[in-house]
Amino acid sequence: MSVETTEVVEVQNQNQKEIYAKARQWFSQYFVSGKSVVDYEDPETGTIIGNGIAQIGTDPFGLIKYNIEYNIRIDTKDGKFRVVTKIIKHTNTDTNGTYDVNYLSKDRESLAVQHVSKIVSDINKYVIDPKIDNKSNW
Repeated sequence: MSVETTEVVEVQNQNQKEIYAKARQWFSQYFVSGKSVVDYEDPETGTIIGNGIAQIGTDPFGLIKYNIEYNIRIDTKDGKFRVVTKIIKHTNTDTNGTYDVNYLSKDRESLAVQHVSKIVSDINKYVIDPKIDNKSNW
């Protein structure tokens, strides 16, 4: 049931420290709830690891929320970074609580993959965006 993706992105004219700083800023802006946390960060190696929970949809009546728990790791080097995501668990939440899901439909699996792909896309845009300048002297 777990899905893992890896993507390496080339970043022109940015060194490891600049890419790391932008990736860390992305985590600070994206992981804003107490359920999504950065578990590990090391500026020297350029690694950041976080865990998150996201709602990816609902049943047709809107009574059951479909959730995923996932892990995201970003490794940075001069001129590039790697994003590794892993969907750890699927859960449902209804009026009785939250419980693990043991079977996934193709639609639900597709929703999870789409959500993780969007996260990776958001990271890529944030790190590559030249308007986000850590050296700015505003």
